[in-house]
Amino acid sequence: MPSSARRKAGVVRRSFTGEDRMSAAAGVGRGDLGFDRCSDSQRRFRAMLALHLFNEDFVGAPFTEHRLRSARSFLSYTMTVSPRFDTLVCIVPGAPRNAVGRLLGPWAAVEDGYRIAGLRVEAAVNANVYHLLHLPTGGRMVVARQAAFRNATEINRGGRVVRRDGASSFAGADIPMTLAERETLGRIPPMEPGIERMLAAIVARLDVRDPNREWAMGSWWYDPLGRPQVRVPRRERRRSLWGEGAEWELRWFGHPRIEDVTACLTSPILGLPRIRAIRTSASAGEIRGDGCRLKLVHGSE
Repeated sequence: MPSSARRKAGVVRRSFTGEDRMSAAAGVGRGDLGFDRCSDSQRRFRAMLALHLFNEDFVGAPFTEHRLRSARSFLSYTMTVSPRFDTLVCIVPGAPRNAVGRLLGPWAAVEDGYRIAGLRVEAAVNANVYHLLHLPTGGRMVVARQAAFRNATEINRGGRVVRRDGASSFAGADIPMTLAERETLGRIPPMEPGIERMLAAIVARLDVRDPNREWAMGSWWYDPLGRPQVRVPRRERRRSLWGEGAEWELRWFGHPRIEDVTACLTSPILGLPRIRAIRTSASAGEIRGDGCRLKLVHGSE
């Protein structure tokens, strides 16, 4: 892509994400905004991350019954999500270390204290930047205080995994998968590539918003547009994502509205290619594509 076209694409991307110029430029793809053009390992990792972000630990949930742990509290942090070809970058200005703690369990209890099975710290310095590696998929993630951060290779000189200061309590990428983690991963149902693509797209768009203020995702907990919201009792603010093969269902309460999700994923500029949205009722709909169906249910329908 010519530099002028890349700059233009970066400006358009920033209008949806709120990224700074450097971050947007790093994420722009070849001919598109770079939200869905990613490596296979990155797509699989984002879909796996969606499972942990969009599930709750409550009795009767398939997620909990399969001994998987929720990382939903990661979304409670104010952040800017910058999807890139081989990395999912999350800029968390307030507390990167605390946010990482919602994704990883303590190193001392890696056998049974992990949150996302196989997720490790590849490199980290001074509680300001954390490079994470998901061993099962090879997908990578960065949680940093600001968009300008050192890469993992620069930090890990001599091939040694560096976990300075604010990362010493987390397991490093040199720690292999435990038996408990492997057993946990074995409980996750098979997922068709089309579903992986949809879930990865949702994760890449966690906090995007329409520049024309017609829809907003708000990290799935707040409305950046300040629209009136139906109050949901805290005990009912649950999310559930489960399925098998080509049929999955995402159910949630509160923000975002179902029309926000479908408008985002089918946006002419920002949307996921080769999918269509179907509204089946006032509080339910479907995203279809690649022979797959992701059912969307807002509320208790």
